[in-house]
Amino acid sequence: MEVENRDRLNSHNFLLNKWLKFLIIAVLAIGILFRFGNLDRKFYWIDETYTSLRVSGYTEAAMLKQISYQKITLPSDLQKYQQINAEKTLTDTLHSLVTEDPQHPPLYYILARFWAQWFGTSIAAMRSLAAVISLLVFPAIYWLAWELFESSAVGWMAIAIFAISPYHILFAQEARQYSLWTLTTILSSAALLRAMRPDLTQNSILLVSRWALYAVTAAMGLYTHLLFVCVAAAHAIYVAVIANWRDVKTFIAYYAAAMVALIGFMPSLVNTVENFNQVRSTTVWAEQKNLLRLVSRWVGSISIGFFDIGIDGTANVTQLALVIPVGIMIVALVGYAIYFLYRHTPKRVWLLILLIIATTALFLAVPDILKGGRRSTNPRYLVPCYVGIQLAVAYLLSAKISNNLASFQQQKLWRVVTIALFSVGIISAGISSQADSWWNKGSGWLRAELEVASTVNQARNPLMISDANIAYIMPLSYRLQPQVKLLIEPRCYTSCYKNRELARKKPEPPKIPGGFGDLFLYRPSSTLRSAIEQQNYQIDPAVGNVELNLWKITKK
Repeated sequence: MEVENRDRLNSHNFLLNKWLKFLIIAVLAIGILFRFGNLDRKFYWIDETYTSLRVSGYTEAAMLKQISYQKITLPSDLQKYQQINAEKTLTDTLHSLVTEDPQHPPLYYILARFWAQWFGTSIAAMRSLAAVISLLVFPAIYWLAWELFESSAVGWMAIAIFAISPYHILFAQEARQYSLWTLTTILSSAALLRAMRPDLTQNSILLVSRWALYAVTAAMGLYTHLLFVCVAAAHAIYVAVIANWRDVKTFIAYYAAAMVALIGFMPSLVNTVENFNQVRSTTVWAEQKNLLRLVSRWVGSISIGFFDIGIDGTANVTQLALVIPVGIMIVALVGYAIYFLYRHTPKRVWLLILLIIATTALFLAVPDILKGGRRSTNPRYLVPCYVGIQLAVAYLLSAKISNNLASFQQQKLWRVVTIALFSVGIISAGISSQADSWWNKGSGWLRAELEVASTVNQARNPLMISDANIAYIMPLSYRLQPQVKLLIEPRCYTSCYKNRELARKKPEPPKIPGGFGDLFLYRPSSTLRSAIEQQNYQIDPAVGNVELNLWKITKK
């Protein structure tokens, strides 16, 4: 009887493993398809246009000096400053970053420069680099899961969760460094664990090569995003706790590797420190006070790692009725996963995962609580947190499904949970793939911009006049038809701090030329509005919507 029960159990586990492998492979394939499908559909927003600007080797200041009210400009004239040409080199790319974007380390932009030289500077081409980098996350997360748990089941579950995570899919389709930050966080953590493993052969060359690998991956992380310092801090605390001040060799090896990485990062760090006030001037938006919504946004930030249908401040009651229960269940699952991880794994496992989550979360949340702000509610700053959270959930699901001591009903329950988690991820990615805007691009603002473009494109021989910030005009140029003409004198954005001449510049108001059909004002300053009115023109909201920031000009 006992043999019969054991045979039945082994047969059940074989079928379960076969079912799970098929599910994970299917989820992985779907995740890859979502990363490359409709790459150019979503609005090419402010941050991405600045990626193209830096990669092309131009500065904002140089572009603004060549654009003025003195001549009619086409949308394509703005985009030429975001395209590779023989006049600008990699040195110009680095110069553009150093002078106007010191908060962004250069590694991603260097890779993007070479990528653009090979594949072009179209929206799809620029975004495809992040999509390709996101594929490298799959073997990397398997490696990290193996170093932590020594379990292929956890590794494959982690791959599936990362593959179908709407968060990772979203940033795999954005021409920014977040996929690379995810990759370097995972690689450096796995390299650290491999280097700390006891070397039974006492092979000094092998040990040095492992620590050298950690130094390289840590330096890559620092050159990808400034907030990688939180990951580096997590590693330093982890080594101190696990080595317990007794393993002198590990201490020396770790701090030597960390010092090498830090020394390599020093040029970029010095430039950031020297231009700290400029960094603050371009990130001041994150300092807005929003204490009442802080906790609810934290809950939302956790859930979008698994479920995201683009809810923002404009959500209706029906959407909230769907999202809130699912969000609460996901937060409960994450909380239980972290508890389960703590109770069922050794300190060397749970400590690293918890530190990766906590260092970044606390670094951002504490200033928000004490001084007011919303840095900790912005998911794109929480890359290491998602890595740790999703690893914890991967361990929970794989452990529960493959638990031979659990009853069939318990295993069935966790199979349902796993399928449900993958399903909401697939639904989220499917909805996002068909959208023109999403929360990571400021969806409320972008919906208005899309309507602006649609209104102007449908007009008869249109002329759009503006003195708006160039950060708004560059993204809009990708949605305007070639027949749209522009008469603009944009205000500066990243170049204002160092170029006081541009910041203080007050151009002469334009004289509206003849020969055009419909005339529009886009995000006009009060000075420009007054100047237009003095030329005997009437200014009315376009299509009756003041919130569009688009105005129709007609002769009185």
